[in-house]
Amino acid sequence: MAKNTNLAGQPVICRLLSFLPREIVDRCVGEYESDRYYKTMTTWKQLVFMLYGVVTQAD
Repeated sequence: MAKNTNLAGQPVICRLLSFLPREIVDRCVGEYESDRYYKTMTTWKQLVFMLYGVVTQAD
């Protein structure tokens, strides 16, 4: 019986982010100009940080 190695060693956060295409986020960022005045923290990074907080049940 062969092992399924598609998800082996891949963190849960990466698996969750793979369901959300980056192109959709980039299109929304362009439409609403949410990265217009950013310095270092982009909308994508904010999304990843917030998702990480939810997954780890951070307070």
